[in-house]
Amino acid sequence: MGDRTRVLIIVAGIAIGEPLGGAERFGIELARNLDQNKIEPILCAFWHHGVPSERYWVDSLTKAGVEVFFAAEWERGPGGLVKYANGLGNITARFQDRPVDVIHSTIQIGSIAALLLKRPLHAQARIRTALAGKEWGGTLLGFLCRQVFTQWVFPAVFDVEVGVSRAKISDLDHRLGARLARKKARLIYNGISLDQFVESGSAVDKRLELGLPLDALVVGSIGRLQKEKGYSIFLDAAAIVKTQMPCVKFPIVGDGKQAAYLRQKADRLGLSDIVLFVGARQDVAPLFRMMDLFVLPSLWEGLPTVVMEGMACGVPIVATDIPGTRELVAAGQTGWLAKPGDPESLAACILEALSNPAKRKRVATTALREVVPHFSMQGIADQYEQVYSELTRA
Repeated sequence: MGDRTRVLIIVAGIAIGEPLGGAERFGIELARNLDQNKIEPILCAFWHHGVPSERYWVDSLTKAGVEVFFAAEWERGPGGLVKYANGLGNITARFQDRPVDVIHSTIQIGSIAALLLKRPLHAQARIRTALAGKEWGGTLLGFLCRQVFTQWVFPAVFDVEVGVSRAKISDLDHRLGARLARKKARLIYNGISLDQFVESGSAVDKRLELGLPLDALVVGSIGRLQKEKGYSIFLDAAAIVKTQMPCVKFPIVGDGKQAAYLRQKADRLGLSDIVLFVGARQDVAPLFRMMDLFVLPSLWEGLPTVVMEGMACGVPIVATDIPGTRELVAAGQTGWLAKPGDPESLAACILEALSNPAKRKRVATTALREVVPHFSMQGIADQYEQVYSELTRA
């Protein structure tokens, strides 16, 4: 195995749900699914947050034969820049005596690291996967970073840029920097490891554990509790649903910056009897299976992993009609699509789905049969292996 291509995959961290999410999970699953007869995957979880989920994923990656390490301790604010610089130094020192062939970033801080580390790590190539619906977020600083890095720097310096949806490819290819550099992004879809979602755990046991009535209709969501995920809108929709179907329960699985705000809003709306904040969990398959309906209320997405996971568990989906998501959900066929940012529209979709159990079963079956097989991480890993081979071919 001495001729393997050494690929350093950089993610923001592995605190999945505490508060990290899809981009980091993608990096984990890609590393676990690469053919280790040809590829030596090494996962750099840049920030160490010191939360329980990190130990879970370290153990999981190690068991799969993937080297994993943290570059720096997480710190918010100006001190974080010093920690980031120290992290770059730690990565350089770690690979001082074993050059890296390819640096692959899945998140913006990883892309900056890839820019700075190619020479110190003697890497042959840099590749980045653009997963976020809006890279760098919605702040003024995020806007400035998009204009400088995403629009100009990244297309100029990365050997390959990958988009995870047709909508993302369109965004990448329309950048002026990409057009001037005459570069086209490659489409490789996001995906999931299907073996993680085979029948496991009891939906009944999970409801009992969380104190949810076995005969209740359960409308749940799983994700990071951040503004762009739309959970404030979800609570507004739950309040509308409650007026017509007061016994529906709404578990929300995950953690994030808005956790305290959302709990306060749920209390203010009088939803404390129907909304349950579960916190971050790793046992997502049985959590999905205890739901009668899964809702993704996001304001923007790349290609949402949680929708694929819900479909793989046979759960009907309500999601917002945004780029990326609509590549997975066809309204009326594989789920329901609501107007983004519109609680009335979201509530109407939830009520329609709950009122039509036969249709719920039909759309869930169609999604499982016709959508999920196209997003197997094994097939996606094969495509990345081909890209790595192209980039390192002598």
